[in-house]
Amino acid sequence: MLNSKQIQALRPRERRYQITDQAGLALRVQQSGVKSWVVRIPQNGRVLDITLGHWPEISLLQARAMARKKRQELQLEPSGSYTFRDAFKFWCNKKKGRISSYRDEKLRLEKYIVSKIGNRQLDSINPPILIKLVEPIEAAGKQSTVKRLLMRTREIFDMAVNAGFLNSNPLAKITKVFATPEVRHMPSIDWKELPIVISQIEAKAPPKYRALFYFSLATLLRPGEVVSVRIDWISEEAITIPAEFMKMKRTHRIPLTPYLISLINEAKSIRKNKRSPFLFPATNKNRHISGQAMAKWLHDQPEFKNKLVAHGLRSIGRSWFADNDVTFEVAEACLAHLVGSQVVRAYQRTDFFAPRQKVMLSWHAYIETCARCAQVLSQKPAESEAPD
Repeated sequence: MLNSKQIQALRPRERRYQITDQAGLALRVQQSGVKSWVVRIPQNGRVLDITLGHWPEISLLQARAMARKKRQELQLEPSGSYTFRDAFKFWCNKKKGRISSYRDEKLRLEKYIVSKIGNRQLDSINPPILIKLVEPIEAAGKQSTVKRLLMRTREIFDMAVNAGFLNSNPLAKITKVFATPEVRHMPSIDWKELPIVISQIEAKAPPKYRALFYFSLATLLRPGEVVSVRIDWISEEAITIPAEFMKMKRTHRIPLTPYLISLINEAKSIRKNKRSPFLFPATNKNRHISGQAMAKWLHDQPEFKNKLVAHGLRSIGRSWFADNDVTFEVAEACLAHLVGSQVVRAYQRTDFFAPRQKVMLSWHAYIETCARCAQVLSQKPAESEAPD
């Protein structure tokens, strides 16, 4: 079997020659140096060479696909061609570093699709095959997973069409077969109920999770961003998180306040791994704790299960901003959200740091007020039972 490096290294000779690839496909090298793809077809006791096109205009994988299609038309034994795994690798090369969910999407596709039909010829995959593959996933109640799988698989086929490996996408309308998943927002609470939540945190959370909770609430970072915070990112004015660690791939600065400084000092004091560069280190000094640590702890507590998740702390803060007249752009900047069209963002490049300093002072003052209320709630004597 040929490969791209071998093809590129082929040089013209005094006479025309050809190199065989597989199942009748060959590359013919002319005296002029022109390289042409041909497929050899047996016909009436003779061998007929059919020219497919020139290299590099037609790549090796494209030539294999064209040769296989030609042999199918003539009802000959199918030859090896472009598989779904090949198309998946092509998708990975194009999407890596370009979509924030790349790692999750890749693992999901590998688990549910590539592992099942990765070795199938791409042009042999049709809607019924994929429908049968994802129906058990839908039956398990994972509608969102089905949606993501269908979207990305359809995208892989679109890219294969654009690359010339298929004439059309047979999965173009496959999403119509399955019901649209119901959108459910992550559980959260009204910001007015924060004192009750804090009283429960104070009563039950170990020091590490208590520090993680308060730091998440004060910074309003996403769970994965919270645990990635390194000590050397903290200056006298702000915590500056590099773009590659943020979901939106933009540098994010969190204004320091006296309250946030006290939380940072508390987190440092309870660290068991003092040599770790992370504010919330794992046992291994070169790693931080899991981004799901806070979410798992909340899920394990009956008081919070299906009522509050780690990501829901951002919703509490955003709702407080809305009800306390914080302007839309500033409130969204506090959550590191991108606002406006691409044109608007091209002109508006500020991160609203100065107004966010004032907003965060007020937000942190509210958290401290809730903490004081929580102490009152925890000290309040239980109501006596009513007499018989």
